[in-house]
Amino acid sequence: MPEDLQRTMRRDAVQNRERLLVAARQVFAEQGADAALEEVARLAEVSRTTLYRHFATREQLAATVFEENVTLIEKRSAELLDTDDGIVTLFDYVLDQQRQNRGFARLLSATDLTWLTALSERTIAAFAPLLERGRAAGIVHPETGVSDVMLAFPMAEGAMADSDMAGRESAADGVRAMLHRALFTRS
Repeated sequence: MPEDLQRTMRRDAVQNRERLLVAARQVFAEQGADAALEEVARLAEVSRTTLYRHFATREQLAATVFEENVTLIEKRSAELLDTDDGIVTLFDYVLDQQRQNRGFARLLSATDLTWLTALSERTIAAFAPLLERGRAAGIVHPETGVSDVMLAFPMAEGAMADSDMAGRESAADGVRAMLHRALFTRS
């Protein structure tokens, strides 16, 4: 096979993978983690075979999206290091990710614990310096620790999962407001 054709095929494979991830984010946001994978393939404009070539299981697809979310959290954290209220901004950013990726926690609960622990540690590391700066600026309650912030996310996930579709948005907003009151000194 000519080298140019191999490069083009690899480029196409990378593009297909990226389109699948974009589509997965959209489909999971609209339909939850139990959405039909055929819908992901359709939205990405690829065959089901292509989807399964990249992601053998629903869990693998969700795990890849989840891992990319952690990378985005790390990038956003780095952008906020010089702001006093960066902790609040990053907290809201993660809550928004959860809102868009509802049901992932349940889906990923059966995944490799070592992998999930590593992602959790990366998330904690992204929040820790922002928490310290926010505490020093009086934005974070003095007794709030990074473990409190991390505990807030499964609480929010559970509240959103328990709400019916019609009430999910107001439940998410209510949980956000309650968690802000619990963790931060300002709304």
